Amino acid sequence: MRTDGSTAGNAAEAASLVPIDAVARRFRIPASTIRYYEERGLVLPVSRHGGRRWYGENEIRRLAIIRYWQKVGRMSLDEIGEILAGPDASAAWQGVIRERIDSLGEQIDSLRAARDHLGHILDHHEHSPPDGCDHFEKLIWDPGAGKTASH
Repeated sequence: MRTDGSTAGNAAEAASLVPIDAVARRFRIPASTIRYYEERGLVLPVSRHGGRRWYGENEIRRLAIIRYWQKVGRMSLDEIGEILAGPDASAAWQGVIRERIDSLGEQIDSLRAARDHLGHILDHHEHSPPDGCDHFEKLIWDPGAGKTASH
């Protein structure tokens, strides 16, 4: 965006810009988080004037994408940066997504095992903690035993 205000288009564009503090409130994040994203090259303000950063619709959308991928995709800023760089910057973005899917699969397996273990404790130790249980003792000394063992 030109900051000289010489055309009506520029004036309309400037009127649609949103200051960093308003963008931060919209996403319920500190302005410092947006500045950190800027340091990492994930998002850039359209303009800086009056000592403030100003963002347009495209930059605000990009922030929404970053926040969504962090929350729903459980992605790191490095992974998000690789994807946002696009196919022209790196053909590896699909690999980043595949690796993330594999990592999530491992996390899901681990969480299921934890849920099954805790369920076993509740099912078989209603009136006492599992300490001393043969099944529990086997698991603490051979964690792989829990994959096929039953009580």
